[in-house]
Amino acid sequence: MLHTDVAHALAGEGKLLAPTHTDLNPPGSQNPALPAGVWPLLTLLVAQSISLDVDPLLASSVAVAVECFVCAIDLLDDVMDEDQTTTLQALGIARTLNVSTALLALAQQFILSLSQQGIAPALILRLLETLQESALVVAAGQHRDVLAEQRPVQEFTREECIEIAAAKAGSIMRLACRLGALCAGADEKLCEQFSEFGELLGIAHQLDNDSHDLYYLLQGNTSSLAPSETSTGHVKSDLARGKKTLPIVLAAQSYSAALQKSSLQADQEKEEYLRSLHEGIITTWGICLLYRERARDRLQEIEAQRPVAPLLYILLDLE
Repeated sequence: MLHTDVAHALAGEGKLLAPTHTDLNPPGSQNPALPAGVWPLLTLLVAQSISLDVDPLLASSVAVAVECFVCAIDLLDDVMDEDQTTTLQALGIARTLNVSTALLALAQQFILSLSQQGIAPALILRLLETLQESALVVAAGQHRDVLAEQRPVQEFTREECIEIAAAKAGSIMRLACRLGALCAGADEKLCEQFSEFGELLGIAHQLDNDSHDLYYLLQGNTSSLAPSETSTGHVKSDLARGKKTLPIVLAAQSYSAALQKSSLQADQEKEEYLRSLHEGIITTWGICLLYRERARDRLQEIEAQRPVAPLLYILLDLE
């Protein structure tokens, strides 16, 4: 049944209905940056930061719409990247794609259902427009990411990697924050402030995720890595697909510079490539921290004008 498969997807790792843990970042988690269910909670906390009197049914309905939207995008991303997640393994590609379609429809339906709660049609239309605009930005970012697999890594710059991160996780977290602000009746200036905060935090989240993906690959597969293999994409994960994530692009630049400086033997080339990958991870993590600091600065700018829910700092580990 579709209902069962949708529930299964929403209970996947990092999702709102995932089994609870006492720690925000459970052992073995592949993404220690954000706790499960953070996207809809972000929408709720932004709304409450702007107005404690925000309609709880309005805010919660929009928050659930955000969760459905994020889950749908994640499923599509997993299929395109051929990631063998527990959900994809359980449902298979065909059912996963259909669940993603259903979740996108549910995201819109939750917002449309606000008409039954007496919410002004103008606000409902604005919420839907914001959701649709974000969906197009995410789709464009994902498409750019897929097309990038066909381009040589040497052609990429760190700026392009940041742009893709901004269009993917950046635009999704921007959406979560902006919808929360709209729910609470924020003016355009405040909506944009929270939107910028979300985008910066989303970029940091994407960079953190890319860094950890490559780190875990190196931890478990260093014996299979060699410059001749990785440069042509015969290793699994991001390296295998030719993904142009920031740590991989930075590593390629570092490795290329090292080869130009001196002639290396085969064993030395492998050692240098591994060193370059680790350097790419560390540098990307540093850039990730920079974006988190920028996000914290935006939040403090908002707090200078109005109180911000303390849970917002705790949830995002920005204390």
